[in-house]
Amino acid sequence: MIYNFEDIKGVHLEITTKCNANCPMCGRNAFGVVCPGLQLTELTLEDCRKIFPPTFLSQLTDISICGAYGDPACTQELLEIIEYMRRSNPNLEIDIYTNGGARSLSWWKRLARVMGNGKVVFGIDGLEDTNHIYRQGTVFSIILQNVRAFIRAGGRAQWDFIVFKHNEHQVEQARELSIKLGFEVFQIKRTNRFFKVFYEEDPALESAGEEFGKYPVYDSHGKKSGYLELPENPNYRNDSLKALEVLMKEFGSLNRYFDETPIDCKAKRYQSVFVSATGLVFPCCWAYHQANCRTLYNVTDSFELGVENILRETGGVHQISAKEYSLKDIVEGEFFKRIEESWDLPGLARGRLKVCARACGRRMDMYEEQFENKALNPWCSTALKTLNEIDRKAKR
Repeated sequence: MIYNFEDIKGVHLEITTKCNANCPMCGRNAFGVVCPGLQLTELTLEDCRKIFPPTFLSQLTDISICGAYGDPACTQELLEIIEYMRRSNPNLEIDIYTNGGARSLSWWKRLARVMGNGKVVFGIDGLEDTNHIYRQGTVFSIILQNVRAFIRAGGRAQWDFIVFKHNEHQVEQARELSIKLGFEVFQIKRTNRFFKVFYEEDPALESAGEEFGKYPVYDSHGKKSGYLELPENPNYRNDSLKALEVLMKEFGSLNRYFDETPIDCKAKRYQSVFVSATGLVFPCCWAYHQANCRTLYNVTDSFELGVENILRETGGVHQISAKEYSLKDIVEGEFFKRIEESWDLPGLARGRLKVCARACGRRMDMYEEQFENKALNPWCSTALKTLNEIDRKAKR
């Protein structure tokens, strides 16, 4: 087994697939519109009570409410869900990731009151004249109003700033603004999504046929309207590009590297599990995303369908539904077992999971390299909280 149920200390929760924005690089976006195959749904308070009973919540150190396809603020019963989690475990660290552009001022004030020791991470990628270029559908002035309401009501806030060519000149100005507004932390993020053309089938990139470093943007009619571009300042670029170049030169292709690299699973290392807005349970959001490749993007590359194949061979998606089965039965069941067994298979063609080799291969970590402050990596945060909890118990 990847881990025993009792080992789990962190949960990555996709509470909804609904969103008020239309970010070009987001997995929910297909040529300017929401992927036709994406089910727009959310978990209810009743769902969360069933999936996360108080006994399970009491063993956790943190829950990261982010997900893959939605914005948590668009969840109808989010406040009630957080109140339930807080009652079950007053010490639970709850982090919410949002673009900050939805909801009323009164809602944000109430969120600050129910969050307790948790924090909200606002994804704001620029200032008034640039944020909407990536966070399409959001209004900067409304975001700032919501931020002020949340912080003034006692909420803890972090500003995450994804750097592109069009906003790199505003990084320090935004950092200064974050201090004035009362953010606890400002962090730049160096996206690795420009690199997808090297390792993942992406219909938007394939059809555009553009050179590396330019990611096409489409309007609501599917017409190409511009590009997102890598920042010119090398300090704002994800350093994993260097590792990619080395590995492709050494192995001839990334798939050859994926065939051989030892896999150090982050979900296993940090004792974390992912739960989707439909209640499905995966070790991580990357495995969840790969399980959706055919449905959302009509992907046919067999190496990209590995998780889907394992699901089919082990009984289908219903067997990993936390609405039907307990988390314990799922994480200690056949699906999780088969994922771990795949790491030792001799190559992608024999069933080794490409998504695992890419996300957790030992010689390249595109995920961690995006963080300006490595300690703010949610995985590392989970591990630190776990160690602190062990230390506290040892001193009792």
